[in-house]
Amino acid sequence: MTCSEILNIVTTVAISQLIIDLLSNYFVFKGRHYTEAVRQMERAKAKVDRAEYDMQRSNSKNNPKKLELAKEEYSLYCADVARRHMMPNMIGSLFFLLLLKILGTEYKGKVIGVLPFVPYTFVSRITARGLDWKDVSVEDLKAAGTTMDPKQALSFMLVYILAGWVAKSYVKRAVGTNPPPGADGGLQTIANSPMGQAMAKRLGFDPDEMKLD
Repeated sequence: MTCSEILNIVTTVAISQLIIDLLSNYFVFKGRHYTEAVRQMERAKAKVDRAEYDMQRSNSKNNPKKLELAKEEYSLYCADVARRHMMPNMIGSLFFLLLLKILGTEYKGKVIGVLPFVPYTFVSRITARGLDWKDVSVEDLKAAGTTMDPKQALSFMLVYILAGWVAKSYVKRAVGTNPPPGADGGLQTIANSPMGQAMAKRLGFDPDEMKLD
């Protein structure tokens, strides 16, 4: 198995994710607008908790309305925080698609490694995606250090996907900024907020049908 090439792909993905996270932190998540949005969301959550506590203490007719308004305000601020996470995520996704195209061109048709077993045909369509069996010769496998069955050939695509899954997650966990609880639903948080419902209504959709559970 060509460890140097696999390590090169993993390192490239990890460094790319590190740069994206550092830039996102600097330009978005450490900025005044984002920190203020998070504070507003936390204050709105405190209002919801207080309204729920008031409902348990008394049977005032105003309490249900007060709780409903507090939840709407909280949902609105959650959507605002979630929205601020979407742009860095979209830019990161577009960058990795571009990186996939660049590295895919460099490693096109190239055997990156060899599996220690002969996979089933449907499995080999995934592990050897991008390789043409007619183009995989004994010489190609010798270059990878073996003369095994061509179906054991490992293509760039699977390595890139695994690198993206493992390396990106570790880097993001170390230096990335995750949305706080309440705003971690992404598009679902936005769609279920008053802002998302109003947007759906303007576009001619039924707001209730646009809600995501």
